[in-house]
Amino acid sequence: MNQTRRTFLKHASLLAATVPLARLGLTAAAPAPRRRPLITGSFLDIQHVNTWDAQYWIDECREWRDENWTALIAEMKAAGLDTAILTNCALWGRPLYPANPRTVGRQLPLPCPDPVGAIVRACEQHGLGLYLGLGAFGRYSLNANPDVTPEHDTWLAALAEDLREKYGASPAWRGFYLSAEAHAVKGGGLFEPADCAKTARFVKSIRERVPGAKLMMSPAHLGRPRPEQLDPLQRQLEQLNVDIVAYQDHAGFEKLYPDLDFNEAAAGYALIKPLHEKAGQQLWVNCEVFEYTEKRPDGRRVCTPCQFERLERQLLAAAPVADKIIIYQYQGLMNLRSEKVNIGAPGTVALHDAYLKFRAAQPAS
Repeated sequence: MNQTRRTFLKHASLLAATVPLARLGLTAAAPAPRRRPLITGSFLDIQHVNTWDAQYWIDECREWRDENWTALIAEMKAAGLDTAILTNCALWGRPLYPANPRTVGRQLPLPCPDPVGAIVRACEQHGLGLYLGLGAFGRYSLNANPDVTPEHDTWLAALAEDLREKYGASPAWRGFYLSAEAHAVKGGGLFEPADCAKTARFVKSIRERVPGAKLMMSPAHLGRPRPEQLDPLQRQLEQLNVDIVAYQDHAGFEKLYPDLDFNEAAAGYALIKPLHEKAGQQLWVNCEVFEYTEKRPDGRRVCTPCQFERLERQLLAAAPVADKIIIYQYQGLMNLRSEKVNIGAPGTVALHDAYLKFRAAQPAS
């Protein structure tokens, strides 16, 4: 904040304190409702897209059965979560449930015969809403390994249609999550035009096959857009044509890339919230609860739990603007370890307990 603006705010606050609003011809606005800085949703995955990020949970979860998934969902409910987002219902084009083999593909065999169905039933039992992930055909990223073929769009739409046919009657089902990510242009403020075009193209295919389904995406945050970027961004949001945008706050990469400042992202949310409202979209914030600094002997990095002090700062930054705060992710990074939920890096339980203590101390809304 520059000195001129700081001086203006100082004098404005003094004036407001000493002159009745009526004498200034002003009417006091009703105070905005306080948004509680609480987590109400989380991603989870049956099998992560790679074996290194998720090494503290992927191997155990590969062996899970219905009762394990039920125990995880019950834990999430006990922690105050009301929404689960299943990151991907397929892995590299192989469905993780008994799919239509002709239109979607042959199921990747796991000890649990239908892990997607197990998660749907667990969410139904414990009262969580569930978004089913449409992916992954290739890598998540649109630009690390682009899914640019016509087959990708057709497959995503067929996957959506098949999932809704099998699980859409469940009261837990809320819609679909698009696992392909969109990225910001260099300097932030806008999405890469190519990402918008690709996403809009397959969203059109999905909406044609499953009309009325709610669609959410969780792209990279845009930082703080400049004034001249707001109109083009409005057009991009309308082009994307999704119902929910849950921006990643990138706090998990804070130590690697200090310029990915989640406080700067939060300032940006306040600027772009009216754009989302105009487009009829909810703005969620996806708070990352991991660190990405631990390395394996081969040099690849591993997700481990963050310290709660950082997560608290993330929640407080996101709460004033976010329609909903979700995390990546409870499973493996913030869960309690038990016989059935036998996963988690060192620090997982400590993060869980610290958050629940913080949650209990929050005043009722």
